[in-house]
Amino acid sequence: MTGIATIAEASARIASGALASADLTESCLARIDRYDGRLSAFHEVFDDAARRAAEAADAELKAGRRRGPLHGIPVGYKDVFHVAGEVATANSKLLADFRAAEDATVIQRLKAAGAVLVGRLNTFEFAFGGPAYDLPFPPARNPWDPERWPGAGSSGGSSVAVAAGFCLGALGTDAGGSIRSPASMSGIAGLKPTLGRVSTYGDIPATFSTETVGPMAWTAEDCALMLQVLAGHDAKDPGSADEPVDDYCADLDGGVRGTRVGIIRQFFERDYDSHPEIIAATNAVGERLAELGADVGEVDGLSSLWDYHAAGRIIFPAEVLANHEENLRERPDEFGELLRNRAMLGSLVRAVDYIQAQRLRRELVQEMERAFETWDVLLTPGMLLPPARLADKQIWPSIDLPMIDVPYSLTGHPSLAICGGFFADGLPIGVQLAGGYFEEATVLRVAHAYEQAMPWRQNRPDLDRIPESEV
Repeated sequence: MTGIATIAEASARIASGALASADLTESCLARIDRYDGRLSAFHEVFDDAARRAAEAADAELKAGRRRGPLHGIPVGYKDVFHVAGEVATANSKLLADFRAAEDATVIQRLKAAGAVLVGRLNTFEFAFGGPAYDLPFPPARNPWDPERWPGAGSSGGSSVAVAAGFCLGALGTDAGGSIRSPASMSGIAGLKPTLGRVSTYGDIPATFSTETVGPMAWTAEDCALMLQVLAGHDAKDPGSADEPVDDYCADLDGGVRGTRVGIIRQFFERDYDSHPEIIAATNAVGERLAELGADVGEVDGLSSLWDYHAAGRIIFPAEVLANHEENLRERPDEFGELLRNRAMLGSLVRAVDYIQAQRLRRELVQEMERAFETWDVLLTPGMLLPPARLADKQIWPSIDLPMIDVPYSLTGHPSLAICGGFFADGLPIGVQLAGGYFEEATVLRVAHAYEQAMPWRQNRPDLDRIPESEV
């Protein structure tokens, strides 16, 4: 197969018999072999197992048994998910020898849908640390510029793998932006579903109260195809929502005419003075949606982005510390410096601070819900600054930057990052579209309409420009 297909394109060709899963999988494995030494997207590649799974998928298709749109599609998963018999490290020395006894629910669902698992993808330590070189695996690099990290979020390996064409889709997790920030900075689409929409059973979590699992792919349409498989109640997950699952592709081509889109300009123009090219790109997305027929306006009545930031900066480290307190006390040297430092911030959080942060969070939920009474979709950037350079040595990376993704992590609303343009130097600029609870179909429809109207999805990173000595 020549070129890099989307899930939707490859799925149609596989269904028609024009493309074999074995050939598609071999093409992905060849790209991984050729380029991943420069990008470090993978912790482990399942070469032989992926080939066997692809051959089995082709055999089923020949027998007339197609499981759905993901049948035969190569996908990867962030190295925080349990896969029976496989290592799950969360990029930590503490889990170097851990092997899972059973599949995470989302892994079970991908397998049942006929997807081909090509490997475990890079992540920050326990999905919270940061890009570091004192971990079992080096940090992933942005395929648009390998001197930069792929985003201020721990699903960077997943975003790099999709952007580089190593797989057509990937699983990520998002507690405070870890799907949407890498998606924004790597030029792909990444969806944080409604809290509880997708099971977290078998996921090594960063936090207790905001952890979500979602799809990462090249387009909103591809995210819809993946979400269709991943969504649904799971009795094994106590936080799983027992809500009906929409048909996420049924109205994907419905356009945006009459859809109410609110831009939260205060977050990126007044609460924080974002990079001018990001401001321009975000406003241009709003203008394009208006040209397509959406009713676009400016949102008011929300608290400052710094209020969301403050609540997150108390809740997140406190919950991460709760996950790792015993090991941090007894085996501190086995953690990387970044995770150890960031988790230990939780030791400074008093019980009263955590409770007050959760009270503030409840107020923020209520005001965001009021905003969704007026607007169907809310638009912000998916990033406030260009991606940082990996050479930047910061003890507390991004700690003093308000987190543009965190509002919807705290409120639990679905939020999708897509490509909204490019900086003058060629790096992608991501924007974020959020919707009401369980309104993923609306968010995906608006994003799809925008992507169809713009040329961004034709622009892929040129991996041949990356010197082999880069890593």
